[in-house]
Amino acid sequence: MNSSKPSKRQKVDYWLMLKDIEITNFRCFEATKISGFKRVNLIGGQNHAGKTALLEAILLNNCPKSITIIALKRIRKEASDIEKAIPERAWNSFFFNQDKRTTIKITGTSIQNISTIVEILVCNSISLLKQILSDEEEARRLMTLISKNEPMSSVLQVRVIQDNQEISKYPVIATSDGILLHDIPDYNNLPIITSFGRMSNKDLTEEYDKARLNDKDDEVLKAFQILDPSIEKVESFSIGEPTLYLVRKEQKGRLPLSLFGDAMNRVAAIMIKLINNDYKFLLIDEIENGIHYTKQGNFWEQLFRLASELDIQIFATTHSLEMIKAFTETGVSKYPDLGVYFEIARKPRSNSIIGINRDLETLKYAIEHGKGVRGE
Repeated sequence: MNSSKPSKRQKVDYWLMLKDIEITNFRCFEATKISGFKRVNLIGGQNHAGKTALLEAILLNNCPKSITIIALKRIRKEASDIEKAIPERAWNSFFFNQDKRTTIKITGTSIQNISTIVEILVCNSISLLKQILSDEEEARRLMTLISKNEPMSSVLQVRVIQDNQEISKYPVIATSDGILLHDIPDYNNLPIITSFGRMSNKDLTEEYDKARLNDKDDEVLKAFQILDPSIEKVESFSIGEPTLYLVRKEQKGRLPLSLFGDAMNRVAAIMIKLINNDYKFLLIDEIENGIHYTKQGNFWEQLFRLASELDIQIFATTHSLEMIKAFTETGVSKYPDLGVYFEIARKPRSNSIIGINRDLETLKYAIEHGKGVRGE
């Protein structure tokens, strides 16, 4: 089912590296603008400061698909049973103060000064759905599916505008039977690594084989060797469930990746998402998870290098001062023009969220002089 309205023009088909983002009425952001993104962006701040929400806004702006909407609900672990019981509350968490009378607006500006605006609003009247859908036959089919749920339905309208021209508009519909999408879900392909997520053996193995076909599998091995220098080989086997196996020096046999702990599995997911990236950007929430502080500098070096070589923009969040230090030292010494740090904090009087831009030299100075860089 494809219910996107025919666009007056197609979205620009080359990658647009994000320079600035302006967020209105989304999650914890009432009205926030953050400027000065570079190739590799690290985002820090206190708990519940808005770091993950910022990643979500970037994902929506760069990948404004209905599967992204549902993926964000999964990331937040929102209960599907409650959504089915009360469909009209399915979208509450997306809106600032859960006020669905407002319109979410996320505006991203690229380094080419091309603006992409994503507008999201709730249409509680099902009759308005016909205004979103362009295909009459498809509209009738969709209306039949949701008619038995009316008024227990809620339609989220997503509209994408690029350089002042609408390029798409589509609905995501919550009903007592579940959520209806206009495209085929493919959550694993989205360019985001959550703080808690773990790719399945099958998905990791399939993605590793793709990297191997593109002669990039050695980058996965290098990442493993950062954590465990004794690893000398990575192999994939599809006997039963597809699984990655690691071979250590001077050790007989192979061991499945799952036996090496969460850090190895997480690093594998990050490297594979980076190497096989179709979107040209990658979001990593709580990048420090599982990575010992003594290994973080080498890990950042690989990320900086691959971001440049593969022409990919990275956005990562962290709570860790050690990770911020490793990012700073690596960036200053080897990639001074590629990295930038953003401290997410709240203004004392208005309580509104701001993103304080610190270039690498400024960040280094602040750390060396004991100044707070995590929203203190």
